[in-house]
Amino acid sequence: MQQNEKTGALAPLANPDFRWLLGGFAIGQMLMPLQFITQILWVQHYAPEDVWLILVALIATSRGLGSLTFGLYGGALADRFNRKWLLVGVQLVQLIGTLLISLLMYLSVGDAVGFGLFFLLTFLTAGLQSIDAPTRLAIVPDILGMKLTPAGMSLNQVVAQIAMPIAMMFTGLIIHHLGFAGAYLVSGAGHVAAILMLSVMHYEAEGRAAAGSKRYGFLEAVNDIRIGLSYARHHNVLLWVITLIVLMMSLGYPATASLGPSWITAVVEVPIADMGYIVMFWGVGSFIAAIIMMRLVNFRYRGALVVVGAVIFALGFVIFVYEPTPLNAIIGNIALGAGMSITMVSSTILIQHLVESEVRGRVMSIFQLNMAFAQLMTMPVAMLGQWLTLQVLFPVLSFVTLAVVIVLALSQPQVVRAQVQPI
Repeated sequence: MQQNEKTGALAPLANPDFRWLLGGFAIGQMLMPLQFITQILWVQHYAPEDVWLILVALIATSRGLGSLTFGLYGGALADRFNRKWLLVGVQLVQLIGTLLISLLMYLSVGDAVGFGLFFLLTFLTAGLQSIDAPTRLAIVPDILGMKLTPAGMSLNQVVAQIAMPIAMMFTGLIIHHLGFAGAYLVSGAGHVAAILMLSVMHYEAEGRAAAGSKRYGFLEAVNDIRIGLSYARHHNVLLWVITLIVLMMSLGYPATASLGPSWITAVVEVPIADMGYIVMFWGVGSFIAAIIMMRLVNFRYRGALVVVGAVIFALGFVIFVYEPTPLNAIIGNIALGAGMSITMVSSTILIQHLVESEVRGRVMSIFQLNMAFAQLMTMPVAMLGQWLTLQVLFPVLSFVTLAVVIVLALSQPQVVRAQVQPI
């Protein structure tokens, strides 16, 4: 583990391994929206009109099932093996998956077989991402030490969000000019960059993760997962922080992110070529929040920030769907991006400080399941939306989200009081 005597917001940048990790992460985050939005619009374009919303929701369902299937296993791997080379391997296989999906989009016009293969590949690539995410979060304290971890996580957000608004702004134009297959192929550059940058890191794993295991089969993985689940379940703050995030994401994410592009193009009636100018404001909100989080790297009351971010996210949801206008979509996206960034960064820092390194990967994988549940909820939301219409369902769902966040925060005050102890 490398330490740095500097303690400011930019101190982690003095660590070369962190710079490489940060660079690969930033490029990958910049291109991830291009993948996600291209998938949504490809399915929306080729699906039959009477079931298009259901098939769009099936994208998120496939992602959610992949994350749920592989997520806990990914955390166990992160605690058992060298985290650097695990990340490299995952990125390599994800690159292959990206190339296959791009080829499928090029060859297929959306028939039943094409859709079936598409959803299968989406399931598998999401499973790989659910291994990457907890591993990446668990390796940051290994590289920086706990004292610089808050600054490192804040820098992660800042660097990722600097390019994201611009990238999202051009997403619609890239799809318009290169087509679905070409746009998805461009997104593979993020995996290539991550592989190259991770490979040159000098990170050396310590202890159990360095040695690995001579035998690591199904039973060993199940036992590791059981230990991680038991750890989180018996920790009162961890349990309710994770519960808050899961509820917030499960109720709010399907409408605003998974089905957000569909709301903007089909309900607000923004053309695909101009859609990027709307969705980019999610990135603007995230960037603003990331800058604020950098100013708060030494702020102790991380639990309070988690709750504040959740409330901002829920209010953003209310504004986003209150009336289908481009202005409301823009303002709502700013609040959604800011709220989600504040919540996720603060909860990640809090969990990293509360959990020992030996089980950090497993606990972070449990935390990352919030995205799996959020994506799985997209299907029932879409089915209700197909029946009630999105214009009726989404406003009701937004107020339910706000109410749930407030009730949980008031009923579990230990979440609000949770602190990061000075090191």
